Amino acid sequence: MSSTRAALILATFLGGLVMGVVIYAVTDKGAGANPYASLPKTSEPAVGADVARALANDDARALSNQLDMTVLQQLQTAIDPLVDIRSIKFVGAVEKNGRVLAAYVAGGRTNDGTDIVRGFVLRVTGDQIVGVN
Repeated sequence: MSSTRAALILATFLGGLVMGVVIYAVTDKGAGANPYASLPKTSEPAVGADVARALANDDARALSNQLDMTVLQQLQTAIDPLVDIRSIKFVGAVEKNGRVLAAYVAGGRTNDGTDIVRGFVLRVTGDQIVGVN
């Protein structure tokens, strides 16, 4: 009697498990659609390439000619604690309504000699950088 009861309990459990899997497979809708609309990709803005080149060449004069003081301070905050930039790479850009977000990754050293990588985004409107994130 107890082996029959154990077999019945096991069969009930396995039957419920199989039915649950079947019901899930039939009713599952898959991955939901992305609720965030993607922005169209665009090429690297020329002003962003100029800033990246100036950073890579450690050209403070070129940076001060291209950016106003507020944007320079935002850029300094974005790349802090890098003091020696050894490489800079354009990662990608998106555009909407004439505004472009251009992403970059800078690699270099800190004051204590530690190698790190920092990312930042230039906000471009027209041919002018209006902010740095």
